[in-house]
Amino acid sequence: MNRKMILYTKALSDFGMFMDLIVLNVIIYTATGSTAWLAATMAARTIGGVLSSLFSGILADRFNRRKIMIISNFLRAGIIFALIPFPDPTMIIIASFLIGFVNSSYMVSFSAEIPQIFGEKNTLPTNALVARLTSFALVAGFLAAALITDFLGYKLTLFIDASLYLIAGLVLLRIKWESPSTRTLEVASGVKEKLKSVWVDLKEVYSYLLVAPMLMFVNIVFLVSAFAGSSHNMGIPLLAETLDPLRQSFYYGMIWAVWGLGSILATFTLPKLPWIKDQKIYFTCFISAILMSTGFIIFLSGLNLWVIMIFAFFTGIFDASFNTLHATILQRTENHIRGRIFGVGMLLKSLGFAGGFLIAPFILSNMTMPQMVWLMHGSLITVTLVVMAFAISFVIRGKKVLETKKAS
Repeated sequence: MNRKMILYTKALSDFGMFMDLIVLNVIIYTATGSTAWLAATMAARTIGGVLSSLFSGILADRFNRRKIMIISNFLRAGIIFALIPFPDPTMIIIASFLIGFVNSSYMVSFSAEIPQIFGEKNTLPTNALVARLTSFALVAGFLAAALITDFLGYKLTLFIDASLYLIAGLVLLRIKWESPSTRTLEVASGVKEKLKSVWVDLKEVYSYLLVAPMLMFVNIVFLVSAFAGSSHNMGIPLLAETLDPLRQSFYYGMIWAVWGLGSILATFTLPKLPWIKDQKIYFTCFISAILMSTGFIIFLSGLNLWVIMIFAFFTGIFDASFNTLHATILQRTENHIRGRIFGVGMLLKSLGFAGGFLIAPFILSNMTMPQMVWLMHGSLITVTLVVMAFAISFVIRGKKVLETKKAS
C-alpha cells in the first residue's frame, strides 16, 4: 500500500472543504443580500466545530479511526449533494453547522492516526508534508470555486465539491492499514466525563499559564486575532461584490487564492530564519500579528485591484507566520499538559470567531465594511502592542533577577 495516498486523499478532502467555504458564503449572500445571514453561516460552521471538538477525541479513541474518516467524507458528500436542489438560506445554515461538525471529527481522527500509519519517528516530516499539501489545496480550492462558480454556476461547483468528498471516501475504502483495537463501550459516559472535565482542564491550564506569562501573552493575542478574523472573513465577500457584483465569487476566490500563495511562501521561508529562537520567537509572533492586521486593513479599505492583490499576498505571509509561530510556541510546553494547551487554544480560536461573527453584523449596521475592519483589526493591533509592552517588561525583570543572582 502506498501510505502517502492517505495524505493525498486528505488533501482532496481539503480541496473540497475550501471550495464549499467559498461557494456557500457566496450563495447565501447573493440570495439574501444580508450580512447577518453571511455572519450566521460562518458562525454556524464555527459552532459545529466547537461542539464536535468536545466529542470527536472520545470517538477517535473508542472507534476505528479509519471508519470515522470514511464516514466523515461520505457525510460531507451527502450534505453538499442535498444543497443542490435546496439551496435556500436555512438549509445553508444547517449544512454549514453539519460540515463544521464533521470536519472536526475527520481532522481529529486523521491527526490521531498519523503515528499509527507512518510510525511515531516519522510524524514530523509527515506533518510537514500534510501542511504543504493543505496550503496547495487551499489555493487550488479557492481558485476552482471562483472560476467554476463564475463561469458555470454554483450548482456545478457544489456537484464537483460533493464528488471530491465521495471520491476521497471511496479511495480510503480501498486503503487498509493496521489499527489497534478500540473500546466501543461507555461512549455516553465518556462524553459526560469529558464535559465535566472541561472546567477542570481550563483551571489546570490557567494555573500553568500563571507561571508561564509569555505563553499567556501569546494566547491573549491569539484570542483577539480570532475575534478580529471574523471581520475579514465577512469583509472579503463584501469587497468582492464591490469590485464586481456580477462576478463576486470570482474575485472572492481570487483574493483568498493570492492570500494562500503568500501563506505557502511563509511555510517555506519561516523555518530558515535564523533569529527565531528563545525569547525572540514571541516577539516575532507579536510583530507578525501586527503586520497581518495592517495588511487586512489596507487591502480591505481599497478598491484598486492591484493594491488589493499585492496586500492580500503580503497579509497571507504574516497570517501564516503568526499561526505557525503560535503553534510552535504551544508545542514547547511540557508534555503532560501540551494536549490541553492545544485544546484551550482551539477553544479560544472558536470562541473568538463566534464572538466576532455575533458582533460584526451589529458594527456593519452602523459603519461601513472598511470601518468595521479598522475597528476589529485595530483592536488586535492595540492589544498586541499592550501585550508586547508587558512582555518586554517581563523579560527585562527576568534579566535583572538573573543578574542579581549571578552577582550574589
